[in-house]
Amino acid sequence: MSPMTNFRYADFYDVPRTIVLRFQDRLFLLQSAFNDELDEYEKEYSIYPLPDSFESVQGGDFWKFLEELKLDCIAKVPVNSVQFDRTKRKKLETSVLLQALQL
Repeated sequence: MSPMTNFRYADFYDVPRTIVLRFQDRLFLLQSAFNDELDEYEKEYSIYPLPDSFESVQGGDFWKFLEELKLDCIAKVPVNSVQFDRTKRKKLETSVLLQALQL
């Protein structure tokens, strides 16, 4: 089992769908957005780097902050390849991030 890292999430359907975490001293957003055309969530997390200033964002300002950022997807990982803690709400294994981000 690879190391686990803590995360915050803002959306949950079966698994967290919008995740913010610090990994290797950088902040990242993982998002499996809802696709209105397919009427389901994307099967992959898109990974975006976030500025360190994001850590101070709380509550309802979360979405506003993200809307104002120009986010560039740097990698994608299948949602089913991410291993979470038993609650699926606190930690995830970092191996998938190491592989996707090639760190």
